Amino acid sequence: MINILSAVGSVGTFIMALFYFVSVSIQLYQMKMSFLPALGFNQILMTRDSDGLTLRNTTDRDNEQLGDDFLKLYNMGAGAAKELQIAIYVDEDDILQEKYASILPSKEGYMLPINKQVFKELESTIRQNGYESNLKIKIQFKHNASRKRQTIYLKGKIDQFNSYQDREVYELQFIQTVEKDKM
Repeated sequence: MINILSAVGSVGTFIMALFYFVSVSIQLYQMKMSFLPALGFNQILMTRDSDGLTLRNTTDRDNEQLGDDFLKLYNMGAGAAKELQIAIYVDEDDILQEKYASILPSKEGYMLPINKQVFKELESTIRQNGYESNLKIKIQFKHNASRKRQTIYLKGKIDQFNSYQDREVYELQFIQTVEKDKM
């Protein structure tokens, strides 16, 4: 009889240890997830008037008169993104611009300067009354929670925001997609 009670106690101890192991594993996974970077762009408004296309990051209040010539990339996650490689391209072969940044800390932003070719692509999309831009962004980075290089693919989409007599206002959004979507 004592042997049976001892066996039941051993099985119970084993089950309790198994539950404890599963609980600790879940907590470690949740801790790892809390250190992942979350990269994205803020709201971007474009104004087209007789002077051409002007880009405006809505969070930038410094120069109200001038347009911006950068996109503001934010890291809203809890972990730092390291060794960022950012490529702006039209087709897979036609890279318009490449940028590198060594680190983007949590809750910080990086002003990604954009060149004239990127402006031309946005202007041609608007002129053709297209709202699905061919503009794509590929962001590769590393972080502390994983040794693998992470890759984010974004596709540009232009929405008409408002029209006035002397100008039109559009919103530029970057929507996350996967590589297989034939961006």
